Amino acid sequence: MSHWLPVSASADERSYNPCPGCSFNIPALSKKSAIKQRCNSEKCFFNVALSETVGYPTRNAKVFAAYLPITLSTSWSYATSLALVQLTNLSSSDPSANSSPSTSRIEDDDVLPLSVHTMYTDGSFLSAKDSFPPFMTSAWLALDDDKFILDSSSLCLPSCFPSALRSEIYAIVLGLNALSHNSSISIYTDCSQLISLWKCFVSAPFSPKLLREPNYLLWLSIRQLIIDRNLKVNLIKVPAHGDDIYNIQANSLAKSAHSSLQPTFSPLAFCHVPCLLTFNSLPIDMNIRHFIRSMADVRAFLSFCTMARFTALGSPALFDWAGIHFCLLQIKGFALHKNGRPEFWIFRIKLLLDMLPTLTTLQQRMPHLYSLDWFCPQCYSAPEDLNHFWTCPYILPDLNPRLTHRSEVIKFRDLYLSSFLSLKSLDIFFQTEFSTLDCWDYETPFPSCLWLTRGLLPAHLMAFLKPYFSLSTIYKTISPLLNDFQVELYGKIWLCWNVLFHAWEESQGISAASKLRGPSLNSPPITSSSHIHNSSLATVSQDSWISWISSSIIRGRWPLPMTFQLISVYLKDKVMVFIKM
Repeated sequence: MSHWLPVSASADERSYNPCPGCSFNIPALSKKSAIKQRCNSEKCFFNVALSETVGYPTRNAKVFAAYLPITLSTSWSYATSLALVQLTNLSSSDPSANSSPSTSRIEDDDVLPLSVHTMYTDGSFLSAKDSFPPFMTSAWLALDDDKFILDSSSLCLPSCFPSALRSEIYAIVLGLNALSHNSSISIYTDCSQLISLWKCFVSAPFSPKLLREPNYLLWLSIRQLIIDRNLKVNLIKVPAHGDDIYNIQANSLAKSAHSSLQPTFSPLAFCHVPCLLTFNSLPIDMNIRHFIRSMADVRAFLSFCTMARFTALGSPALFDWAGIHFCLLQIKGFALHKNGRPEFWIFRIKLLLDMLPTLTTLQQRMPHLYSLDWFCPQCYSAPEDLNHFWTCPYILPDLNPRLTHRSEVIKFRDLYLSSFLSLKSLDIFFQTEFSTLDCWDYETPFPSCLWLTRGLLPAHLMAFLKPYFSLSTIYKTISPLLNDFQVELYGKIWLCWNVLFHAWEESQGISAASKLRGPSLNSPPITSSSHIHNSSLATVSQDSWISWISSSIIRGRWPLPMTFQLISVYLKDKVMVFIKM
């Protein structure tokens, strides 16, 4: 992370000079021989006038390494949307006035005496399962000179960026927070990874690389506690699951804390750092560039989820977007032309988006060729939109869309049910209720059945399955079956329809050349269609999406932690720096 001072105020172009507070900011850094040097001054990093700086992500590492002046020729609003920094007023005469109970630090009323030289720490972590969120707890034991337990503490922790290592680091932070000034302590832990990282991030001099590591706020808090209280700390490895009675007791104390009530304090209460980034009042304790990139990646999918072609169907809550996204990830092969079937992958994408060239779609695109009064060229009974495509009563020896769709829905349902029954024993009630869900109602057909045909997973289907199976199991089961279901629709309905439709176009004198020419000057004026896709974008509260996705990522409750590309988050006015005075 580098500091840059703005020297221009143009709306679309801003220039910056390197921060003069950096002791390494000298002309020699502009030479190639020194281009990899960086400012390693911890003091400079935290005491530079942050209100006069800007952070902007870039892949041009050489520019930042050399500390050369830069110019950003881009929209300032776009830059600030990536990471808009709001800073607490550093000149405030009463810093405590700006603090709140939710952001105040946790301070122990009873500080351990200087006679405490030994401490055991341990953490406990329960990963998320089904609908249950992850849990973290930490505990420590303080021993006197006679090896008697002088004091102990255990705590249920806020589940931000939950992990086993984080619970172990929390235990160290809480233990150090209970020590008196000028204490000398030996901390015993059974976590080898904790000791290894301690040597890199606490014992070693400060390096900006620390800011790219997970849990960097906790590591900085440890460094700050050691400096502020003049502590001497030595970490000692104790065998895990050994016969050390104190380690066993610390482990039991941490595990027993899972039964306690959830914490009512903010995660910010654990932060003993001069400055930190927060998102919706939650600390961002990970590589900030990765976090911003994750937030930026999901922007496109929010636009996708709120397209008029989807919101016109109803509330976004009608669909399981995490499952839809999982299934979309499985069809990346359409861009790589794998399996020799690129046309099928394109069919799946267009089917999901309702962009297949049905007659209704063509009437909107080219009304000068396709009259708005034309009905389905096969049955002449209704407009040929996507829903009519699966219910058309037209019958030929090799083409019966309605019966074909019904038989494929039944096969899809039965295979899906069989897959679940093979995973665990389920009673007849589950089988009956599953088979009678609206999404399998092919007779009417029910709207959710038509949505499922497109690849829009109904939320009520997932809500029914979640009490029995994890979301990952549900998605991994439905994805290949949905693919096979749409393969059958592609081969048995779409390809046959294509042949008949092109023959009908020829009978109407519509050729490929006429489609390319566009409307002639003598063509009658085009009347805008009142098709459902032209409806205005349904109102979606983006603040609610922002709160949900950011909290889900930070708290580790997102069902697909490896992909955050689900809901767009507009970072403008949402990311801020909180300065500890």
